[in-house]
Amino acid sequence: MGTRASLESYAPDRDTALIRIESFLRILEDTERELSTWQPESAISRLNRQSVGVRFPLKASLCSLFDELRAWTDRTDGAFDPAIGTLVEAWGLHSGGRHPTAEELQLGLENAGFEYLDLDLKNCAVARIRPALIDVGAFGKGDALDRVLDYSRDEDIDGWMINLGGQIMVHGTPPDAESWSLALAHPFDRTQPVLTIELREGSLATSGGSERDIGTGEARIGHILDPRTGHPLQRNFAVTVWHPRALVADILSTALYVMGEDKGLSWADMHGIAATFLSAEDGGEIEVRATRLFEEMFLKD
Repeated sequence: MGTRASLESYAPDRDTALIRIESFLRILEDTERELSTWQPESAISRLNRQSVGVRFPLKASLCSLFDELRAWTDRTDGAFDPAIGTLVEAWGLHSGGRHPTAEELQLGLENAGFEYLDLDLKNCAVARIRPALIDVGAFGKGDALDRVLDYSRDEDIDGWMINLGGQIMVHGTPPDAESWSLALAHPFDRTQPVLTIELREGSLATSGGSERDIGTGEARIGHILDPRTGHPLQRNFAVTVWHPRALVADILSTALYVMGEDKGLSWADMHGIAATFLSAEDGGEIEVRATRLFEEMFLKD
């Protein structure tokens, strides 16, 4: 998925731990072969090439995933929308960055949106109404981590942590420990920890600018797009979401970043989401704002 993964597992012996990690890695690779637009023959890549109006059959797992993606697009009023591939291409986010012309941006916006995917849940198929393109950047990692969690529960495996491109998933705790100690980074410098939290279960996903924004000759381009306007975002904060399901944490960290700090915090509080915003003006101190649930889980002694 164009990112790095690190896997850590505790077991009675090294060989067992390695077998577990290899099993987890195979699940991540299988998910990549199914979802990643970095893989030309993945199901998502083939869907993106499918002719407009022609039905594309979906595996049962993808059928349920697409149904959930549609639901979160609606719930967030379009702050999350996975069908923004035409906008990603317009801004060249996977190819070094570029500034599109007004006409190119308008065309990308006209063909972006999950509303342009006709999802047939009964027959597990989807057809593109317009040449919309799926981009997995805001949900692919989360879905991959949930698949590992489902497998580990089936096999009764715990005591592991996976960091997939900055999104963390843990299940169980290390031996002789009650939790995993994890540091949330400065919104502009991932190497600078600013807040340590204790995680016992579930997933943490963070969305922010930091070094992932793209530098061009004209100006830096934020790597997160607002699906509603088609423009990249550059914020003075990063948002971290905890959820028992990695897919939801992945989706909502992006959605809340797009909403903005005030609206995002209010929306997350209203919907019972554990989220925190770390903001900083140039050279200023870090300000921590969190929802009630996040405070109860992570910020109280």
